[in-house]
Amino acid sequence: MSADLKSGRSAVDGGNIWIISEGRHSEEDLSALDIFADQGTLKEYAVSDIAHYLLNPNPIEIKKRLIGCEVHYRKRRRTRIKEKISRICPRRIRKRIIANIPQPEVIISNCKLNMPVLKDPELTAHFENLLELLKSYDSVTKKLPQLRLRKIEHLIGICEDFGGNLSYLKLQGGHEDKIKYLMNNVSREVGVVLRKACLADGLFELRGFDFASFNADKSHRLLSFLQEGEPKLCVLNGENIVSHWIDDVQFLRYMHLLEHSIRANPVLKQAFNLCASGQAIAIKLFFNKKLEVDYSKAHFPKVYREVFNTYNVASNKRNLVKPSLNYLQIGVSLNYVPLSETGDDRMYTHISVLHDLRALEPLRTNLPQVYSEISKGAFMSEAGRFYLLDCIEGHSNA
Repeated sequence: MSADLKSGRSAVDGGNIWIISEGRHSEEDLSALDIFADQGTLKEYAVSDIAHYLLNPNPIEIKKRLIGCEVHYRKRRRTRIKEKISRICPRRIRKRIIANIPQPEVIISNCKLNMPVLKDPELTAHFENLLELLKSYDSVTKKLPQLRLRKIEHLIGICEDFGGNLSYLKLQGGHEDKIKYLMNNVSREVGVVLRKACLADGLFELRGFDFASFNADKSHRLLSFLQEGEPKLCVLNGENIVSHWIDDVQFLRYMHLLEHSIRANPVLKQAFNLCASGQAIAIKLFFNKKLEVDYSKAHFPKVYREVFNTYNVASNKRNLVKPSLNYLQIGVSLNYVPLSETGDDRMYTHISVLHDLRALEPLRTNLPQVYSEISKGAFMSEAGRFYLLDCIEGHSNA
């Protein structure tokens, strides 16, 4: 890696949590890698292990708690005919037909002893033994042996996630194999394979990343360029061979937003450091373009209250700011669960509300001092010119 990129990386908070460096233009010939960039468009970035994970399109594996299954029984010919007819019927009649069609049977564990997230391995082992002892009393292990295999069409596992969210788990093998798997693993954490870390637009699963292995001194080369006018992104491996291509060029913007959120918001940075030090489990990262924070009805964020007090801005002039605050926002949120000695596994959320400085253009004339002070705290990157408007924190109920 070039010295320029290394220095750009290490400047970020002394080598702690970081995401991406500033880019630099390069004239390097990459034709040996089948990379043919339009003249003058090649830029290179250093990205951390975290960014490398977020940008990787390969499958990941995470852990979820298996709590039961959904049993789909073989349908009689009459039932299949009813289902086909219902598809062409008006909604009111369709509901009546479907109501008389047998639905899949859902079998959920009645064991309420969730495996807590603990620091102490001995206490963790103790809870696992308790779960094993209670298994014979569980509704799932009682019901499954009673199922008549020849009447079953499908068996699908049901998992519970942090926050009580449920999801399906595809089971492998025949019906007997599936039932054996369910019997052995109900109320336990099981491996679930996801297609990639990016679950949806702006939403990333973080549990597939090993934060304990994060090394601030390790970096990867990210290349951005135009090829026949089309934007392209790729990551090189340690041998400077293309590791993977990145389908969505928006991801580069996300990395810059995350980088500057960590720099601007000490609370968010501390949350990431807790995960890296093994004191918390990172759950999800979300870049929310549709925040529902209406600042026209709420109190002014701290950054504005401080500026107003410094320049003694009159209350009637302060109201000129409010219309601008609801536009061009983006929220960068982190969900994580701190490890505890007591089994308190509440999920915490930190949101950095970033505000595009373009939304404040009307203040240049009306409130130039306010605009000037706010713009001093703005960062400039390829994602745009943003500043930290607000910080929002919260946690789920225990």
